[in-house]
Amino acid sequence: MPYIGEASNPFGLDDFLEQILEQIGEEDFERLREINALIENLARDLKASDVQEVSPAQSHRRLITVAVDGGSSLIFPQHREISLGMVRVCAYSSDLRFQPEPAIVVIKNHEVFDILRSDLSAEDLKNKRHQYIDALFSRFPLKEFSEQTGIKREDLGEHIYKDLESFSSIVRSVLEWAYIVYIAEKYRDFKVVLVRDGRLEQHGVKKDFVKKLKDYFERNKTYIVGVVKSTKLVREFVASSVIQRWLSCFAGEYPIYFKIPNSLMEYTFRFERQWNPEFDESFVFGYRYLGKFLTETFHPMQAVITFDIPWYLDSDSETIAEIVSTLFKHRSVLYGGSISAVSEAHARASIDSSIARTIEAELRVRIERETGLKIPDWEV
Repeated sequence: MPYIGEASNPFGLDDFLEQILEQIGEEDFERLREINALIENLARDLKASDVQEVSPAQSHRRLITVAVDGGSSLIFPQHREISLGMVRVCAYSSDLRFQPEPAIVVIKNHEVFDILRSDLSAEDLKNKRHQYIDALFSRFPLKEFSEQTGIKREDLGEHIYKDLESFSSIVRSVLEWAYIVYIAEKYRDFKVVLVRDGRLEQHGVKKDFVKKLKDYFERNKTYIVGVVKSTKLVREFVASSVIQRWLSCFAGEYPIYFKIPNSLMEYTFRFERQWNPEFDESFVFGYRYLGKFLTETFHPMQAVITFDIPWYLDSDSETIAEIVSTLFKHRSVLYGGSISAVSEAHARASIDSSIARTIEAELRVRIERETGLKIPDWEV
């Protein structure tokens, strides 16, 4: 990382280029030939019959997107003794007249961690943390979430208590799932597709949490999709090269979609628990699909959208076609062919840094007035 005001050195191109060309030899070229052969082999696993055209006429469902923000939105992050975490979850649907109310949680660092290094015993600290989580589970939306799924405080495990960042991050994702369940119950009598901003997965908690949550969605046959903004499939060389070959071959006059073959998922993500929702130790809920919803693009990988569809819907081609059709109806040129409602939900959930700074300013004044404690007005 450069120092403030420091510029990078633009000289030395010839030195580096000479060394690189000297060091790359036949052994490296052979490895690259193997990579090329791997790409060709993986590309063969998608057949023309696996690729489906999007049918806009099959969309008969409303689309509701749910997004969360606040994983790194902390008040006084540089002062752990008085820091707080903020989480906000929002939903948005252009198909609804009134938007659902957001869920907001503020986390006090000192109520979960032994900030003052006191003589609090390990057992007392554990009980203190459990009481705090129990209090969260007694309020909206975690109260209804627990009633519907059977998930309790014990199912969160112990990793959540590593530090405030871990605690805020896990509470953030759990709160998002709770809000999704709340929306699913609220609109149970409507034909809707729920869209999560991100993968259908949950890690950092006990297996019982994942199992109970998956059981709830399967039991209710919930139409839920995870829209993935960033994925190894389009970032990493081998996977993106394979996908580019598929799109060059199959994408054209009509918008298309297809399920990513297991062979590419296994190569890209390696461990089966990271991509196979039906694997016993898996923490993912869905199979990965890819859609090309805009046909007129400058290159094949432009306007590519990837999304997860739950395993319990994966074998029903008509259901998948209806879900994809609903996503297609809400595509947007402004968001690279992705789903505009996802961006809208995330914008509503996002916590701008100015909010944290304004709250800090208010708290400084009140804390000093009430306690005499002066909080430095600077960042580390």
